[in-house]
Amino acid sequence: MESLLTVERLMTHLNLKRSQIDYLVNNWLIPHFRLPNGEVMFRASEIEIWLFTCSVPSNNRKLRKILNETRMWRCKQQD
Repeated sequence: MESLLTVERLMTHLNLKRSQIDYLVNNWLIPHFRLPNGEVMFRASEIEIWLFTCSVPSNNRKLRKILNETRMWRCKQQD
């Protein structure tokens, strides 16, 4: 079975704040789904693909900043 991440685990996994995750979810900028109880969940495999392959619209500075910070942090973690 595939790994699922809660918002809290994704915050730790990507070193993001809750507000940054909320922004990505609310603007449909990150792959996610909602359970019947309203909880937002993420598939770990989709997040890894999204992180390194998504293109960032040049006019969305907030998203570009979030992704750049996260990519740098993840690269440091893998070294």
